[in-house]
Amino acid sequence: MNNDIDQMVNWFRVKSAQQMQVFDADELSRSKVTQLLYYVQGICVVVYGINAFSDELVAGEHGVLIPAVEARYAGQTGIVGHLSAEDRADYDYLASIPQFRAILDCVWQTFGNLSAIELMERVQCDQPWAETVPGEVIDMHVMEDYFKDKVIARIKTD
Repeated sequence: MNNDIDQMVNWFRVKSAQQMQVFDADELSRSKVTQLLYYVQGICVVVYGINAFSDELVAGEHGVLIPAVEARYAGQTGIVGHLSAEDRADYDYLASIPQFRAILDCVWQTFGNLSAIELMERVQCDQPWAETVPGEVIDMHVMEDYFKDKVIARIKTD
């Protein structure tokens, strides 16, 4: 799959905008989208045996960081803002790939209603984050084993 990280962030931005219009929900934050992408990556590795994106996941002080997302949205909390035609095209493109859409929809439906803080607290309980020194890259083999044994089972029961 290895889709561009910006496309995936835009997919979540569009989903957040849709939810904001219907439910008066909070705007998607940089922290929340990063935690959601952590789950996308882990599920994709288990289900399809490949990374969803090539960017590394870094253990931050309170959760997962993705340097490219941190750099792009530096200084911003809410990241939906104005959605361009290109942003919406990214959403449509990813939605047109059934296998990828299934993972994105699953992550959004399972974790999208949680706040950034709730997501970070969940990630902090996950072995891949807990076993990684802050500032270091999370090992994908640890993620794969953990997601296979713990996360996929949790999603099936939620």
